[in-house]
Amino acid sequence: MSALQRIAAVARAEWTRLRRTRIALTLLLAVPLLQIALFGTAIRPDAAVAVAIAAPSASDAESVAKELQNQRNIAVVAKGKPGSAEALVKRSDAVIGIEVPEARSFANPLAKGGPLRIVVDESNAALAAAATARIEAAYWRTLAQRADLAGPGLQTVRLYNPASRADWSFLPGLIGVTVMIAMIMLGSLSLAQERESGTWETLLILPLGRGEVLLGKLLPYVVVGTIQGLAVMAAGLWLFDLPARGNAASLAAILPLFAAAHLVLGYAIAARARTQLAALQGAVAFYLPAMLLSGFLYPFATLPGWAQAIGNVFPLTHFIRAATGVMLRGEGTGEVLAHALPIALFTLVTAALAALFQARASA
Repeated sequence: MSALQRIAAVARAEWTRLRRTRIALTLLLAVPLLQIALFGTAIRPDAAVAVAIAAPSASDAESVAKELQNQRNIAVVAKGKPGSAEALVKRSDAVIGIEVPEARSFANPLAKGGPLRIVVDESNAALAAAATARIEAAYWRTLAQRADLAGPGLQTVRLYNPASRADWSFLPGLIGVTVMIAMIMLGSLSLAQERESGTWETLLILPLGRGEVLLGKLLPYVVVGTIQGLAVMAAGLWLFDLPARGNAASLAAILPLFAAAHLVLGYAIAARARTQLAALQGAVAFYLPAMLLSGFLYPFATLPGWAQAIGNVFPLTHFIRAATGVMLRGEGTGEVLAHALPIALFTLVTAALAALFQARASA
């Protein structure tokens, strides 16, 4: 029997075991669906911000509201007399309050009077910052127009995501996050379970090499992880209108490598941990920093230098760059495959560690 036949035999046995494991199927099917639903529809970092307006007259309040009606994610929830906007912010009924002094308004910003006050609830700074900037920009734009300072006008060109859709920012990275979590958990828990039950040692006494056993057990999960990533990609394309301006086939081509990298990591964790509980803790200890330092939750450019250095170690960082390049920036095969090189290096290093830990555990 050739090495390929032996690997295929182990892969068939592992696939049969995988189909009979309910937890594995839950990780592979239910979790991705939940993540798509949450990140695609529920989690909105640029949600509408409630704004209250207070002015000396109803017409002044209406003029301010008119200037803000075309501003993205700003919802005017109240219009009232001076002092009422600040009171609404303090009662948490509004995030931003605009207090318009006597004679001055958005419609007439050059009139004499006190300053136009913007009262902001900074207890949620991330929510309020963008909305405050848009309100300030609207004020200065109106001021420039009234003073005839606008000149030939201002043109803003938004590349790659002209509608500034938040889900388009999350979904390319979500492909990698879904596969990463599932593969690490399955890789670490499956091996740890087999070691606790003694089936791993039984496999090792068969006339099979350690590499053949490992490859045979990896193959079914790599296939499933690739299908899982493709399913999330398809959901982004069909349900959320991701444009896929680049070569989507090249992104699909690196999915097996990305899945294998985290499966091998899961096996390394299990070989070092020895128990399922310890393996689970090791998996969580890896994927949480990976999500935080890869650019998925926070822009990578905002991280300090030491954090970026650590983030570049994670395969997720490079996969997110590849996915964003394909889906939004229109990158081709060459750029995508360049992102695959660090993932391949990570896989080789992790495979060596897995072999080392397994050899020590069997000694």
